[in-house]
Amino acid sequence: METKIAVPLSKKSKWRFIWIIPIGLLIITAIPKLIQMDFMVENMTNAGMGHMILGVGIVEIICVIIFLIPKTRNIGFLLTVAYTGGIIAAEWAASEAVIPGLVIMILLWIGWYFEKPDWFKMNK
Repeated sequence: METKIAVPLSKKSKWRFIWIIPIGLLIITAIPKLIQMDFMVENMTNAGMGHMILGVGIVEIICVIIFLIPKTRNIGFLLTVAYTGGIIAAEWAASEAVIPGLVIMILLWIGWYFEKPDWFKMNK
C-alpha cells in the first residue's frame, strides 16, 4: 500500500493555476452565446451553427462550472478539453484560424500538468 504525503499549497508549483487563463476565456466566450449578443449570433451563423448558439453556450458554461468545482475537477477537465477540441474542429471546418482553440487547449494541458502531475506518469 502506497502512502501519499500531502504537499502544502505553498510547496506546489505556482504554475498549476495557469488554467485560469483558458477557463476565463471560455467564460468570456460563453456569456455572449447565452445572452445572444449580435456579434456572436452573426459569427455562429456564418460558421453554420447559428441554430445551436444557446445550446453551445450552455454546454460551455456547464463544462467550466464542473471544472471549477474541486471534487469534479477531473471530469470537468476532460469535458473542457473535449469542448475545446470541438472549438478547434469548428474553426477548422469554417476555414478560420485554429490558433485560439489551440492556445486554450495547450494552456489547459500545461495547467493540468502542474495540477495533477500523476496523470502524466507512466506505470511500470
